[in-house]
Amino acid sequence: MAVHAVEALGQAAGTEIPLLSSNRRLLENIPLVPPTAPDWGLALGISTADFAARAFTCEPTSLKNVRRFVRETISAWGLSMLADDMTTVVNELTTNAVLHALAGCGDARSKAWLGVARTGGALVCAVTDPSSAPPARCHPEHLSEAGRGLLVVEALTSQWGYAQTDPDGKTVWARITNPRC
Repeated sequence: MAVHAVEALGQAAGTEIPLLSSNRRLLENIPLVPPTAPDWGLALGISTADFAARAFTCEPTSLKNVRRFVRETISAWGLSMLADDMTTVVNELTTNAVLHALAGCGDARSKAWLGVARTGGALVCAVTDPSSAPPARCHPEHLSEAGRGLLVVEALTSQWGYAQTDPDGKTVWARITNPRC
């Protein structure tokens, strides 16, 4: 799954993240880092000062921790002016993963990953989950309390999309352009 997350993040960022074929084989067979590790990219040897990642689950505190992680990471990069928008986008994408892709808590398929990258004039987030079902844009009724997540993502980002991962799963990504660049 790590190889596919790197490729999807590179696609979303509009840049290629080079992986040598020998590194690709290593990444395909490496066990995932436990969700307590704050940066799985570092454990895989692909972390840079402009990339951070975190696992999340369907536990009640997990999404709260993801939002704090995103806000702190973006602020540390000196991009506090984008923190509200990116935190909102990440909240929508990770909530969708929890609601529609993750199995019950404690199940082997109950973990997903968030990656955040700063590249050129943009911030990119990518959420990888175990469901191969593509994200579905809803058309909620006027007073509906749910169903607007991807509409919010679309409104706050310059671009978003998804890529299927092998053998199953997907990575949903979104890019927010830095207006100062």
